[in-house]
Amino acid sequence: MNKPQLVLDVAGVIVTNFSSTFWGEVAQNTGISFNTIRSLFKEVREDLWSGRISEQDFWRWLSNHCPEIDPLSARVLLSEHLKLLLSAEFLVSWSQKCDIHLLSNHRHEWLEELLEPIKPYLQSITISSQVGCCKPNSAIYEIVKSRINNTNTIYVDDQEKNLDPARRLGWTTVLADEEGNWIGVVSELIQNQQDFK
Repeated sequence: MNKPQLVLDVAGVIVTNFSSTFWGEVAQNTGISFNTIRSLFKEVREDLWSGRISEQDFWRWLSNHCPEIDPLSARVLLSEHLKLLLSAEFLVSWSQKCDIHLLSNHRHEWLEELLEPIKPYLQSITISSQVGCCKPNSAIYEIVKSRINNTNTIYVDDQEKNLDPARRLGWTTVLADEEGNWIGVVSELIQNQQDFK
């Protein structure tokens, strides 16, 4: 039997979810409320994640709405808010028992360097900005499915709305919590599937 497959979201699962911290700092630096900035981001969110606009277009968009923010400084600020979480340390042991895949709504430019140290433990990386669609659109899950060797798949995401398309594919889903309890759940699921083999 093939190895179990583990599909992980990136932001909020193995990398910090920069949204609240980054936008919080932007709000502090501009005097625009956090909620207003997050609301404005919804205008451009899907185009950014799906790659319909470039990274440079995003920084121009931000500069138009927040003239006090210099795009180069904002890019540095963003990098400071993107870090590997402790959960990334489990990839080493998990990769010995299952094939690991990443599926993320993100910009590949923002993740490339950050993911470099964990690439040896990954079978595939699917980033929305490179494939032209983003979660919860079922098309991006189908792309990952085409890269998987087995129907025995566990999917982890920190947003409930992104779990539904995975369930429709028959994947076992786990909602990642901020406390990291999901790590134990995934370890147990992997072990159970190993024992079942």
